Amino acid sequence: MANKANPNTGNVAQFPGEFAEKPDEWHAARVAELKPSALGESESLRWDIVAFELSKIGRLKSIYVDVIAEYCRVAERMAQTIEYLDQDDVGWTYITTGRHGRQIKSRPEVAQYNDDWRKWRSLISELGLSPAAEKSLNASQGDLFGPNPFNDF
Repeated sequence: MANKANPNTGNVAQFPGEFAEKPDEWHAARVAELKPSALGESESLRWDIVAFELSKIGRLKSIYVDVIAEYCRVAERMAQTIEYLDQDDVGWTYITTGRHGRQIKSRPEVAQYNDDWRKWRSLISELGLSPAAEKSLNASQGDLFGPNPFNDF
């Protein structure tokens, strides 16, 4: 028989720690303090958004700066690749004719985009930027269905 939802949702922690209670100015100052100088202009804008949100939930730590900066680089590179490939005179494929006839092939930039996408997915998982990843990182998250009988195994 399945457990019913526990009506006592007081065990659900939306934000870990005291970071949610800090004013936005505090988070903005922390984001500016930890921002790497090597980021480009568009990567820097992305940093300001992501790092601010991570600061609000207590995940902007100095030891994570390189990971967050790499996330910004990869995300920006993906955006630029999509913009380039979506141009009318470029496209995502090209046509070649050889001994096997006419073939439609992906441009080399598509392979780079796919590689960047895999890196991006890994980074969002490490940073908890997807709902599933966030749930796995939030150790203080309570169980809505009561205690888990399998915790002791």
